[in-house]
Amino acid sequence: MEMRAQSMLAGILAALCLTGCSGQVQAKEQTELSNEAAEQSQSQHTIYEDTALVGNSYIDSFYVYDAMPKASYYYRVGLNVNSVFEQPMVQGEDTETPIIELLKDKNFAHIIFFFGENELGWSNREAFTEEYVKVIETARSYCPDAVIYLSAIPPVSAEVSEQNENNTNNASIQACNAEIEQIAQENGAVYVDAFSALADADGCLPADAAADGIHPAKEYTEIWAELLKESIAEAEQE
Repeated sequence: MEMRAQSMLAGILAALCLTGCSGQVQAKEQTELSNEAAEQSQSQHTIYEDTALVGNSYIDSFYVYDAMPKASYYYRVGLNVNSVFEQPMVQGEDTETPIIELLKDKNFAHIIFFFGENELGWSNREAFTEEYVKVIETARSYCPDAVIYLSAIPPVSAEVSEQNENNTNNASIQACNAEIEQIAQENGAVYVDAFSALADADGCLPADAAADGIHPAKEYTEIWAELLKESIAEAEQE
């Protein structure tokens, strides 16, 4: 009986040891996985060092909220596909060089354009297309290996849309987005559908999404940024 008891006790101790060892192995594996995930997360943030956002005042929200860490932001309130060749930034180190020329010698891998909102009132839609194509071609001449992305114009709130029958309304925005999508398709660029990502069930920017009903606040800017990040990740996998 005493021998049997000792044998049983030894078996129990061995089982406990195995369980403990297994737990230690699992804990180590979980720690390694957590560290790997953290490293991947950190690397995802640093990829935007080779990314430039170029265009109108929508970019200001990305800059203020640091929505795409380490990216370069080249923008100006009221900028359009014509004035980008003439107007400089109003803040930053260089306030003299036309914004499009700031892409020179930078070797960006990703260039995201934000245009269309300030051109909604243009009656000559062919001029908008021609100028946007010129913007793309100029960017490629400066950064020949860059992937070009054209962001759609996001929706405006129902109130803003109703108050602007002639230009800044969601019907006009959707029509311009169709033009932007076609420009992207015909010129080897990536179209990013920010309108669908930010619109509510009625096709408007939610009332609480922007103080002015136009420029998205932090939560919605981050949604927009995630969409851009997904587009960049897809391009890098191709």
